[in-house]
Amino acid sequence: MALTLNELYKQSRDPLQQGIIANLLRKSDLIGLLPFQNTSALRVTSTRWQADQLPSVAHRRIGASYTESTGKTEQVSETLFILGGEIKIDRVLLMDKSVIEDPITTQTKQKTTAMAYEFNNVAINGDHATDADTPEGMKKRVSNLPSRMSIDLASGGDALKVLASTTTENTFIDALHKAVKYVGHRSVAGSSGGPSDLGVTAFIMNESTWLGVGQALRRVGLLNTASDQWERSFETFKGARLVDCGLKVDQSTEIILNTEDPGDGGDDASSIYVARFNADDAFRGLQLNNLAPYEVTGEMETAPQMLRRIDWVYGFQQVGQYSLARIKGFKMAAS
Repeated sequence: MALTLNELYKQSRDPLQQGIIANLLRKSDLIGLLPFQNTSALRVTSTRWQADQLPSVAHRRIGASYTESTGKTEQVSETLFILGGEIKIDRVLLMDKSVIEDPITTQTKQKTTAMAYEFNNVAINGDHATDADTPEGMKKRVSNLPSRMSIDLASGGDALKVLASTTTENTFIDALHKAVKYVGHRSVAGSSGGPSDLGVTAFIMNESTWLGVGQALRRVGLLNTASDQWERSFETFKGARLVDCGLKVDQSTEIILNTEDPGDGGDDASSIYVARFNADDAFRGLQLNNLAPYEVTGEMETAPQMLRRIDWVYGFQQVGQYSLARIKGFKMAAS
C-alpha cells in the first residue's frame, strides 16, 4: 500500500520519526503530495501498456471470425537511491542545560530541512547524465514522453509574455486547461475496484510563476483555495494544487529557473510541471525503508561524540506514460 508522508505521520507512534516527517512536510509541499510505495528491492520492475500498440478490433458478419490481435506491453525498471546524512554532537554539549533547544535536535531539524530542499530539486532536475547517484526527475522524464506532453507556448522561439495582455493571459490559461486534459485520467478502477477520479494532483513551478499564475487565474475567477492537516491554506486550479517548489539547498538558486531557452537562444523563459500522483497508474515514490533517523552508537569510539544517522532509500516510479506534462516557453512578464 502506498502512503503519503502526511499519512505516515498520522500513523507513526515514534516521536522522533514524527518530528523528522513533520519538518520535511513543513519545508516541502511536493514531498507531502507524493504517495510512497514500500518495496523490498533496490530495483523495481513494472509493466505498462504501450499506448500505440493496442490490439486491433473489427466488426464481423454472422458466421465470420475475428483475426487474433494482441496488445503490447513494456517493462519499466526503476532504481532506488540513498539520501541522508550524519549528525555528530560532542557529548559535553548535551550536558549543557542552559540551551533553549538541545544541539542534536537543532542539527536534526537542519539536516531534514536540507533533505527536503534536495528532494525538491531532484524530483524536478534529477538526471543520470549529470549525477548517477540520484533518481531521474520530471524534467528528464517528460522529455522521453510523447511530444504532446510538452506544451510549448513560445512563438518563433520568442517566449510568451503572459502578463502582456488579456490575450496572452488567455493563451496561458488555455495551456493549463490543455495540461489538465492530457494528464488527468478519469474513471479508472481504483484500489477498491470501483471507479476512481484520478485527475491532476499538482502544478509545480517557481515563485515568480506561482505569483503570476495566481494573478491570471484570479482575474477570471478560476483560482480556488483549500487547506491541509496543518491548517495551512493553499491555492488550486481545477482541483490541483499550485506548488512553488522553492530553492535549492543554497537557498538562493531557483529549482525551476526563469532563464530557460524558449528556442531563440535566449534565457528568459520558465516551465510548469503538471503531475498526476497516485499508487495505481501514475507517478509515485518508492521506498525501501520508512523515513526515520537512528542512533548509531551511544558514543563513538573515535571521538567523544554522539552519532545520529538518516539513511532513506527512495526512488520514483512512473507507471503511466501520460502522468506528467511540461508547460514551457513562457515568462511571467508584460514585456
